[in-house]
Amino acid sequence: MPGHPSSQLARNARRVRGWQMWVIVVIFSLGSLQPASATLLTVPNPHAEVTNQRRANGNACGPACLINSLSYGSEKWQNVLVGQAGTNSRTRIYGLIARYGKQPSHHLQGNHPRWNPNAGINILDLTDIANEMNAGRWLPKIKNQILNRQARETNSQLLKRSHKLMVASMKKGYPPTISLSRYAYQHSQIVNKVTWSPVRSHFVMIYEIPTSLPRNATSFKVRYIDPWGGLLHTGTIHAQSNAFTQSPFLIADFPNTSAGKNLLKADTKTVLTLAGIIGAF
Repeated sequence: MPGHPSSQLARNARRVRGWQMWVIVVIFSLGSLQPASATLLTVPNPHAEVTNQRRANGNACGPACLINSLSYGSEKWQNVLVGQAGTNSRTRIYGLIARYGKQPSHHLQGNHPRWNPNAGINILDLTDIANEMNAGRWLPKIKNQILNRQARETNSQLLKRSHKLMVASMKKGYPPTISLSRYAYQHSQIVNKVTWSPVRSHFVMIYEIPTSLPRNATSFKVRYIDPWGGLLHTGTIHAQSNAFTQSPFLIADFPNTSAGKNLLKADTKTVLTLAGIIGAF
């Protein structure tokens, strides 16, 4: 005999609830399969051949980073390197230096060349070289910014501003180069007292960053290529200044990048800072 209508309705309701739960589980499971990279911005050409400054000159981090930014960039940026001299790290770096780095600087007094084997290159001259290489290709202009805290700007705001510039360049297919500066707490002859003073600067190329930051973010992780060895490392950029309490810069916690540590005593207090950026923003 057929069951009572109310019993039939109850069974149907249980079936509907069962299907609803199954659909929810499937949707949740599919969502959990989304790759973590969906929230990250990675270089357009991750299989590029890295340029290693150690194959050429210890102070060639700038030229090496410029070549890496083009190599790891989108196709339109990669095309800039077509016809440029060099087939390996050494010849690529020295080819760029011979053509662009030996030209007189527009920013140094005394008719000095842009690149110096003892001092490297500054952020302004490296930007000039990038734009000369890109000339006539209808590409976005390469710009630079010194990433120091502005008047009435908090460290958290500086963190977000720095991240925004990196994202803008990555979205235009150009992995930005960042300038790092190591500071040490030691005696300064300039002010004749113990204070935080700059030791050495170094360029590295951003390989991967988060697409966005939470509103209350105090740091963000990056992956970057250090031209000193041409290796991919992970680091964290912090808004907190730690021991360097008066720092106008963000702190770059990049444990695999020693930049300048060899010039200091082992017990010297030292921090690495994010000093500037070169990119398409």
